[in-house]
Parts: sequence; C-alpha cells; structure tokens
Amino acid sequence: MTGKMNWGSVRDRDRIARNGVDSVADMGAPGARPAPKKRPAKAALRAELAAAQAKVTRTIKCPCGHEGTAIVPAAKARARLRCSKCGKIAQ
Repeated sequence: MTGKMNWGSVRDRDRIARNGVDSVADMGAPGARPAPKKRPAKAALRAELAAAQAKVTRTIKCPCGHEGTAIVPAAKARARLRCSKCGKIAQ
C-alpha cells in the first residue's frame, strides 16, 4: 500500500523543473535589506534640467545659397533642418 500523495511537493517539483531555481548567493543574506537608493540632490536635478533645455545657435546653409541662424534645443542640434525659403534640406 502506498502513502498519501503530497500534492504541494509535486507542484513545487514541477514548478522548479519548469522555471528553474534562483541561486541563494544571488539573493544575498536572508533577512538582509538592500541598500537604500540615494535620491539625487535638487541642484543635480536642476543642472540636468538646464542641460536638457539649453539652446544652441546654429548657422544653416542651404544648397541653393540661402543662409541663416536658428536657435534650437540642444536635443535637436544635430537634426536635419529645412530651409524656410526653398524647402530643401539645409546643411
């Protein structure tokens, strides 16, 4: 006569076979808390915001001879711009 089936163990064994097992070394010591994340200072956030909003003055030269300057955001400094007079892509 066989004993009772422990279905909880069967489910655990199947789950481990399906998903794998995490290494205990990767999780750290049991009960240990992870180091708290340090919040960035307001000055650092303001400097990052100022850098993102910085404007760049760029001289635009069109292939057909038009030329002008434009103030664009730093994020768009390398973007391809079009001439407002002829519509061609400026250099």
